[in-house]
Amino acid sequence: MNQFINKKAILSSLICAAALGVSAVNAQTLTSNSTGTNNGFYYSFWKDSGNASMTLHSGGRYASQWNSGTNNWVGGKGWNPGSSSKVVSYSGYYGVSNSQNSYLALYGWTRSPLIEYYVIESYGSYNPASCSGGTDYGSFQSDGATYNVRRCQRVNQPSIDGNQTFYQYFSVRNPKKGFGNISGTITFANHANFWRSKGLNLGNHNYMVLATEGYQSNGNSDITVSEGGNNNGGNNGGGSSSSSPSTGGSKTIVVRARGTAGGESITLKVNNQAVQTWTLSTSYNNYTATTNLSGGSLVEFTNDGGNRDVQIDYISVNGSVRQSEQQTYNTGVYQNNACGGGNGGSEWLHCNGAIGYGNL
Repeated sequence: MNQFINKKAILSSLICAAALGVSAVNAQTLTSNSTGTNNGFYYSFWKDSGNASMTLHSGGRYASQWNSGTNNWVGGKGWNPGSSSKVVSYSGYYGVSNSQNSYLALYGWTRSPLIEYYVIESYGSYNPASCSGGTDYGSFQSDGATYNVRRCQRVNQPSIDGNQTFYQYFSVRNPKKGFGNISGTITFANHANFWRSKGLNLGNHNYMVLATEGYQSNGNSDITVSEGGNNNGGNNGGGSSSSSPSTGGSKTIVVRARGTAGGESITLKVNNQAVQTWTLSTSYNNYTATTNLSGGSLVEFTNDGGNRDVQIDYISVNGSVRQSEQQTYNTGVYQNNACGGGNGGSEWLHCNGAIGYGNL
């Protein structure tokens, strides 16, 4: 990317800050360029100047912060080598806004050919699908969204092999994920296969991380990455005696949703019983309910009309996130010239209907 990606001369030294107290004994704060492994995950951290830092926590979790005194930085956790078959899930907090130049992306490199690639899940003021001098290659559907694809070229710029000339591949999510609490799943094979169908081939994988990036901006993130899709409960729920009692232990359910016009009405149902109804605004909000019910769960759009549509990012049950992309059905998406005419995976309810999330 023209103004944004002048970087990636990743150094190999490991910088470990002193642990802050007994409870943070495993935390390492990086303030200088570094790569390595931490709690079973590969990590990379790079900046060209300024005050950006990244703290490595347990498992796949990392936290970052930066300010406008930093020109450009990027870092995250993942794997080395990466793989075209990875299914990557992430969750946490992405603390930027539309006025800040930043990405949240699955990011990596290959050799032979030397390629720098991004699957952009959210971004601030700059959309890389508009990178100067690039070539558009259309769009495709994956994980409940449309991804727009663009290729750009970097000439004699830093790479994992020193200054080189190489291509960048971008898949940019549309609609992009919001800011604040965020989660998602990336089926990377869908991106690699689409790129290949357009002649955009990858080489031998080097590292792959779920990265936060900032350019002359302010922000912070606290992201946990894992391999495989988020658990959606399955069609059968995995529990015993699912056909007998309809009540169980208390559950806190959060529905993250927004409307397109404002005033849209959605209802959470468990075992076909209404738990709570909310009226949406046009911004993503978390709507919370508690219930002792067990059984099939769904979120239903009930007052379609005019310009009203609903986008449901996910539900969480006692903190366990179930992405809308991992739904069991969707009867409200408008596809193939019909309401409910889709093949699943969409976050959208364009018509009165429901997204099902499996058993609680």
